[in-house]
Amino acid sequence: MTLAVATVLAVALAAGAAILLTTVRGDLWQSARNSSQRQADLAVALLDQAGRSGTGVYTVDGVEVSLAQDKLVPVPEAALAPSQKPTAPTAPVSQAPTATEGGKVSSFSADGRYRAQSAVDFTAAEDTLRGMLVLLATGVLLIVLLGALLTWVTVGRALAPVEAVRREAAEITANDLHRRLPVSPARDEISRLATTLNATLDRLDRAVTRLRTFTGDVSHELRSPLTTLRTRLELALARPDRAHWPQVAAEALEDTGHLQALVSDLLLLARLDAHHEPHHRQVDLTPLAHDLARRPGATLPVDVDAPGPAPVLGNAAHLTRLLINLMENARRHAAATIRVRVAIDGHDVVLEVTDDGPGIPAEDRERVFGRFTRLDDARTRQDGGTGLGLAIARSIATTHGGTLTAQAPSGSQGGARLVLRLPKASPQSLRRPQEARS
Repeated sequence: MTLAVATVLAVALAAGAAILLTTVRGDLWQSARNSSQRQADLAVALLDQAGRSGTGVYTVDGVEVSLAQDKLVPVPEAALAPSQKPTAPTAPVSQAPTATEGGKVSSFSADGRYRAQSAVDFTAAEDTLRGMLVLLATGVLLIVLLGALLTWVTVGRALAPVEAVRREAAEITANDLHRRLPVSPARDEISRLATTLNATLDRLDRAVTRLRTFTGDVSHELRSPLTTLRTRLELALARPDRAHWPQVAAEALEDTGHLQALVSDLLLLARLDAHHEPHHRQVDLTPLAHDLARRPGATLPVDVDAPGPAPVLGNAAHLTRLLINLMENARRHAAATIRVRVAIDGHDVVLEVTDDGPGIPAEDRERVFGRFTRLDDARTRQDGGTGLGLAIARSIATTHGGTLTAQAPSGSQGGARLVLRLPKASPQSLRRPQEARS
């Protein structure tokens, strides 16, 4: 960058110096011509005072120069400019003035009656121009060097924060994502860039931390059923004559079923984390809640309060999974009653699932949506839960533009209260998927 600035500065200054020299040279030549013109006018005035007439050759002070007639030659009119043709007879001369070294010859009409030729000595002017050229060249060189130095210093100071950011970023690895880039005190573009990059590092650090925690939890969750399965098989093989193989097979199937459920939940979470957009269509939560409340195998009755349609736009399979997870969570903790209420609240559809169980402490109402979070670990494992039900439910709600929260129970009723809020399907939102399919 310094070289580019120096080059541009040198070209600009050289062009300016050339223009200046050309202008000064023209002014000096014009000044010499004006001086010659004044001298010619003075000579004509002297001739008029002396009463001389006719043709001849005279010096500036009026002295006549005698020349042989046979050596006189006429001055060709072509030598005169078109606008400077003589108004009186042209004086014949034997030879015209010649320019000395460094001089110039000018020819013009004096007083309209005489043709004057003047040899002007231009040596002093040329010396002046050469002196100006040396001074200008020296000045241009000094200015270019000074400009290059200032550019180098200024750019170096301006880019110093960038170099500091680059150096720190090069040293950050996956093992020390807690480090941050230096932010200069100046509120400029570089400072804002460093702030933005630090925010990106914050998100990356949190994501990597969650991934490491999740990986550790998955390893722990998979290790327990695998260890149980392996132990049962090893005991059966150690005493094959005493093993009850149908029971061993049934227990192995139960363990593999738990593993399969865990793997399925993990795959669903991975798709939800990748923001996979499944096919959306209109889904009415009212009949869906009634159908799930009456599904076979339910150990507790579910009381559904859904007076009218509650249409939302989403993936039917995912929304079904969401409601199943909420009801299964209530079933594991309820004493005798599970209630599901579906209502319209402005532009949203609200679905509440409550139970009469021990409830969720206020400090744990956000933590219960974490992955592999179990407030009652032993009971949840015994019931076959993977610890991912509420985490999956919240992820599904988020991908559908909604929210899922744990709130305090209404009134004096105890137990847990999970509230799902999804955008109500409008005619415009229902029309967009149909247009996309067409």
